[in-house]
Amino acid sequence: MDFATLPLLPPVDDVYITLGTTMAVAGSQAAFRAVDYDAVMATARAARAAGATRCGVVTAMGADPNSRIFYNRVKGEVERDLAGLGFSTLVIARPSLLMGERRSLHQAARPAETLSLKLFTWLNPVIPASYRARPGADVARALVHAVQTRPDGLHVLTGSDLQPF
Repeated sequence: MDFATLPLLPPVDDVYITLGTTMAVAGSQAAFRAVDYDAVMATARAARAAGATRCGVVTAMGADPNSRIFYNRVKGEVERDLAGLGFSTLVIARPSLLMGERRSLHQAARPAETLSLKLFTWLNPVIPASYRARPGADVARALVHAVQTRPDGLHVLTGSDLQPF
């Protein structure tokens, strides 16, 4: 999909943005940025134009617009710029490692991530809650719940906020 030319959206109240890729899948920093920044911002702008007042977005632990790490810097830049779009409520979910099936998304195998997920699954009981790997479904439920129940303002959900409830 070409996010630079999104069609007009129907009237909406809330928008949930979970777009993201990896450097390995994207193939370059420019391609990564096109998804994790440009597509996210285009979606948010289209939703604001359609009337959305509340936004929930998934970024990543370590997001920081001033980071020397490209991945974290892009995630931080999108958080910063989403905050400037005028949503009355902006909820940012910053999970550690996301657990879930990726083959159905036609993503290439990522051996290091597969190993990390196995280790995280085994070690999760002793890892501090903020650093635990989370199933994507848990993150989605926490994000929807926060967008629908939190008061106006900016809210950041860290790993411990993304536990099942």
